[in-house]
Amino acid sequence: EGAGQLKMASIEGGLSTGKHYELGEPEPEEVELPAAVRERRLLELDEALWKYLGSVPAAEGEADRTDEAPTICRSEDLPPEARHRRAHLEDSDERAVANIGGGAPNRWGKGDTYHRKCMKERSFSWDAPGGEWRGHPLYPSMCLLAMREVINTRLFSIVRDSLGLSYDCSFDLSMLDRLEAGWYTCTVSAHPSRIDEAVEAARGVLQGIRTRPITELELVSARRTLVRRHETDLQA
Repeated sequence: EGAGQLKMASIEGGLSTGKHYELGEPEPEEVELPAAVRERRLLELDEALWKYLGSVPAAEGEADRTDEAPTICRSEDLPPEARHRRAHLEDSDERAVANIGGGAPNRWGKGDTYHRKCMKERSFSWDAPGGEWRGHPLYPSMCLLAMREVINTRLFSIVRDSLGLSYDCSFDLSMLDRLEAGWYTCTVSAHPSRIDEAVEAARGVLQGIRTRPITELELVSARRTLVRRHETDLQA
């Protein structure tokens, strides 16, 4: 990092003085900067960036509407031929990959117009009283991550282990920070002759969240996985 900063300083100096190194000319000796110097340079850069952002004038155009939730395309609103897309690519191995997707809330539990409508019909709110952690900003995020772990466990145990239909099966959430909307994706990889069965089984697992509530054992296992992953990230 120190060597990179020294190179950047030499480039900046060349740009300001007009002196540049010719091709084949030996570069100056790289000097490793002490940690304290690197930290000071980073703080100076951070302060300069904030000063620059504070000096940027406001836009003259009409401001974007931030009080209206976006709308994620729903499959029910699409014609049948647009709901399923297939593509065949030449490959040395026989394999198939399918993606199932749909709308989902963002990291803070806020979704698009359809999501808000469903939550209103169910009288659901993340801010409803009755829990110790309901007022925490990351409460919706942790709930969504726990649900993701539960769905991944169910997909792996049912579609892959019990039914033997897929090589791999996973579920993920976009978890966007700013946009008040998001999506989920379920990826299934299987042999081409069994990909349709694997997709139907995966869809059944996803829809089963409505009829098969998450058990306490699944929640404890998901919580243990999230805590372990968080501790690993802190050590990295």
